[in-house]
Amino acid sequence: MSPTFDFPILKDTRPEDHSLPAFMVSTTRGFLPRQEPVVELPKEFAPLESLLQRMPIKTLSGEPGLLANFTFGETLLKELPDLSPEVEKYRDDLVVMNALYRDYSFLASAYLFEPCHERHVKGEAYGLGRQLLPRCIALPIVKVAEIAGFKPFMEYAGSYALFNYRLEDPSRGLEYDNLRLIRAFEHGLDPTSSEAGFVLVHIAMVKESGALVKGAADMIESCMTRDREAFNDGLRTLVSGLSKVNGVMNTMWNRSKPQGYTNFRTFIFGITSQSMFPNGVIYEGVSEEPMSFRGESGANDSMIPMCDNLLQVQMPETPLTDILRDFRQYRPGNHREFLEAVRDSAEEAGVREFAKGDSISAALYLQALDQVRDFRWRHWCFTREYILKHTSHPTATGGSPIVTWLPNQLTAVLMQMADTFEYCKAVNGVSDIMEVANNQRETLQKEVAKYCGERGHTPPFIPHGTTTHGTSTLGPHIANTNRLVNTANPLYTTQHNLTSTTITPPSTTIPISTYPMASRHEPKQSPAERRKGESALSEFADYVEKQQALRRPPGLSPATLDDHDELSVLDELGLSDDSKPHIRLKTLLSDPAEDNVAALAEHIKDRLAEGHGEVLFDVGLEDTGDSMGFTKDVWDAAVDRIGIVCEQIKADYKMLLTRNVGGDIEVGPRDAKDTSCSGKMILRKRPESVDDVIETRIAVVGNVDAGKSTMLGVLVKGDLDDGRGKARVNLFRHKHEIESGRTSSVGMEIMGFDSKSEVVVSNVPGRKLTWEEIGRRSAKVISFSDLAGHERYLRTTVFGLLSSEPNYCLLMIAANNGLVGMSKEHLGIALAMKVPVMVVITKIDICPPQILEQTITQLTKILKSPGAHKIPIFVKNREECINTATQFVSSRICPIFQVSNVTGHNIDLVRMFLNALPHHGNYDSSAPLEFHVNDTFSVPFVGTVVSGVVKSGVIHTGDTVLIGPDSLGQFQTTKVRSIERKRIQVPGCSAGQSASLALRNVRRKDVRKGMVVLHKPDKPDPTTGILPNPKVYREFVAEVLILSHATTIKTKYQAMLHVGPVSQTCAIIDIDRQYIRTGDRAQVAFRFVQRPEYLTVGDRILFREGRTKGLGIVKRVGYDPKHPLNPELHKEKEKEKENQREAIKT
Repeated sequence: MSPTFDFPILKDTRPEDHSLPAFMVSTTRGFLPRQEPVVELPKEFAPLESLLQRMPIKTLSGEPGLLANFTFGETLLKELPDLSPEVEKYRDDLVVMNALYRDYSFLASAYLFEPCHERHVKGEAYGLGRQLLPRCIALPIVKVAEIAGFKPFMEYAGSYALFNYRLEDPSRGLEYDNLRLIRAFEHGLDPTSSEAGFVLVHIAMVKESGALVKGAADMIESCMTRDREAFNDGLRTLVSGLSKVNGVMNTMWNRSKPQGYTNFRTFIFGITSQSMFPNGVIYEGVSEEPMSFRGESGANDSMIPMCDNLLQVQMPETPLTDILRDFRQYRPGNHREFLEAVRDSAEEAGVREFAKGDSISAALYLQALDQVRDFRWRHWCFTREYILKHTSHPTATGGSPIVTWLPNQLTAVLMQMADTFEYCKAVNGVSDIMEVANNQRETLQKEVAKYCGERGHTPPFIPHGTTTHGTSTLGPHIANTNRLVNTANPLYTTQHNLTSTTITPPSTTIPISTYPMASRHEPKQSPAERRKGESALSEFADYVEKQQALRRPPGLSPATLDDHDELSVLDELGLSDDSKPHIRLKTLLSDPAEDNVAALAEHIKDRLAEGHGEVLFDVGLEDTGDSMGFTKDVWDAAVDRIGIVCEQIKADYKMLLTRNVGGDIEVGPRDAKDTSCSGKMILRKRPESVDDVIETRIAVVGNVDAGKSTMLGVLVKGDLDDGRGKARVNLFRHKHEIESGRTSSVGMEIMGFDSKSEVVVSNVPGRKLTWEEIGRRSAKVISFSDLAGHERYLRTTVFGLLSSEPNYCLLMIAANNGLVGMSKEHLGIALAMKVPVMVVITKIDICPPQILEQTITQLTKILKSPGAHKIPIFVKNREECINTATQFVSSRICPIFQVSNVTGHNIDLVRMFLNALPHHGNYDSSAPLEFHVNDTFSVPFVGTVVSGVVKSGVIHTGDTVLIGPDSLGQFQTTKVRSIERKRIQVPGCSAGQSASLALRNVRRKDVRKGMVVLHKPDKPDPTTGILPNPKVYREFVAEVLILSHATTIKTKYQAMLHVGPVSQTCAIIDIDRQYIRTGDRAQVAFRFVQRPEYLTVGDRILFREGRTKGLGIVKRVGYDPKHPLNPELHKEKEKEKENQREAIKT
């Protein structure tokens, strides 16, 4: 009989059976409890429940709790009786015992540490905690801990974390945003707080542990039977599970902020090795001798210790490892037994040696170790950022030495990886893993030395990666590079290693002083001149759009006469390769034949494909607008059929309006003769992944105090404003923005709609969902760029408008101010970019009727002017909203909404309009890659990240790309390590999508806004034999229109030029005439003052000096002084210079 791993792992967790311990290892729930934790205690424990509800610093009702007033201890002594006799009644209900253990442990920690918390709040050292645990807590907690199988003090699994959550909606299961805390010390009952994030991320991590349990059992059994293939499959299961755990762990940065961690950390310390309890704590009525226990710690979790035992990670024999062994006693009894069984079985089967016996097995084994390394490295990084940088307290909550304990274990894993590498060197990819391990070990040594030095002592251990000669045992395996990376997570921290060849700088420099900037007190422009520029705007913008439409994708040659022109004769003859007869839509909707159902499915799929995943669909009307004459019964059958088809093609629909049908969305017949049933619905594909989510980008502009941030806050959070800025606070990025209430940077917010066209918001009032939550639950995402309205930040606003590649522009106007200040400037820029503009008039609740009327009159006049050439449509009801959204892509229409963010008037119409907005924009995914960088970041433990928009082409994780140009025009080769859209990792992104790219071997200081990411050429230049570098240009020629300038513009004039994400000072070096002024169109040659840039013919430009001066389109890249734009004028100037030289000679 073959040996087996015979530990009783549950497959059926039997959640209804309360006679079993709450914690039993299973392949379905892993190390989570068998059933969801008990939330409400039996009625006999009402005094306990009452204290726990009033205990937190901030209670569920939002009021300050007993810990906030430092009155918890005295209140507990007055109100809490000894409930030990009541405990005996529930001795056989082990699940209730676990809940009582959880709740008494919260009371014990709160009581003992309350004095320490008070001192911490005052900025003092912790001092001493209470040295005696009163009888009313001590007797019950010892009793329930003994029955439930725990130590009589707070533990990670049994109380603080794994048995301390509830489901907001039981039907949604363990989704992160469905998790809530049962008990908390600080603000943890608020699911957005740091304490809630800290605990709930652990729940989300352990949710993935079922795969680890299954992988471990499969590995041990297959190792015992020497089944190599099954062993490798078990390793793959383990690696996959660990990868998911690490992915969830990385969300801790967003869920729980470092600055908030120390506020509740006081209460999760233990007694052992803590200065607050030098002699331990006396448990009154239990023992006269002080007792000591370790505190709550994530190190008590069972996932990584199981992997240590399974992979036979050899820990060094040091006092730090003794602490590790002691830690492992602080977990549920079933977990301890399972870990011991894994350890003993792995040793008996020889898992490590069996893995080394085959290169593929060894490589998979190395990947598993790498995932453990990644977990421990991330744990170290959390320790560094959350604790070491915020406190000088020498020990962790569990009582371990805070600086050296985790590095001790991490170094052991790194050493085992070095040993394993020898058995799989030839396997593709393992060198990259070891490269990371080598660099991480060096970084770890430096960081440990740094923090030990700051605390006045030397590291008490010698890293295992050092030999007696002081050289690295990891080093010989790989090339040394100066990088710190994190491979188990797709985002990396990298440092740049310059390898590209140098480019000779231009032979001539540009002295800035020779180009005069206009005075701030420039002559005032006359109204006639201003109107001349404004009236030319619309015409020139149309011209630029047509020129861009003619532009071929980069790298594609224009069509020639012999590009199969002869095939056009087929079109003229009306021949088609589609032999299917045309079937009227009415037949598809109403005829019950099965073929018609299939044809309707194909029709809707085609419409969805045309609409990029969504479509507005008329039911009861032909494409021509003619009525189908549906009765109510036929209408109902047609809608049912659409529902059936939607299920087949994995789509959903929502009826937006109906006619002659009745109900809440009825808008009435089209005319007096219209008696048939009809309506309009929106159909939207269910996204199979984040890649399928529809993205629409909207730039939000308007004058200062127009209510832009408040409006976005109301739309995104789903709650109304209080009239004092409540809705906008979460959108601000800087302290001075919160204090002034004014945006100074480009803020980003997203709003999601699911496939059923419902707004994705939190079920908790006032809670704002994270981007990740919105992205995962949405089928369509609206990305808002909240731009600054103050004139001081115009440059930031212009950059935001051009770099974000908006599909639409939302202009906000305060009803009581009208179209004033920068609102006109922003409108002009949007018109110049040919971006469809919608207008929202805010604050109508506080605006007098006559002032509102003046604002509307002014706005209508400006929109109808020759420069704007718009048709204003005031949206007042559902029908106008849907019809306007359908036609909005037309550049002529400008919908206008009148809203109040306080009363909510017409807010639903704005949401409905955004939901129905069709896809807009022309992008070519088949063209070569062109990714425009509009922001750069250096994310801790992630590395250099660039965000922007894919202008053309497609990019995938792992692609080798070029990023540049730098100040010398060079491009650097790098690799895309991972891609995120809306903070969710995706395998790739295509033209028209915004994304963030994590790049390898690039330092933050070497990238900037305005750079581009391009695919690296794979074919060398046939003449030189080397790979060509992308061409960059310092000079270019553009056709421009001068919108506004008080005087004439000549050569040597300087202005700030914007082209896409590029913002740089440019000088005019040539004009096709002597000078230009407001309203003139001309060919102008520009020169970048600071550095060359990547430009292509057809790029739209905007230049300004102060306010906007002109716009244009790039007609030619590069400039040859030998071929001036105005040869006659050039000859005259040269002749004049020659005469001056002759005069000097004589």
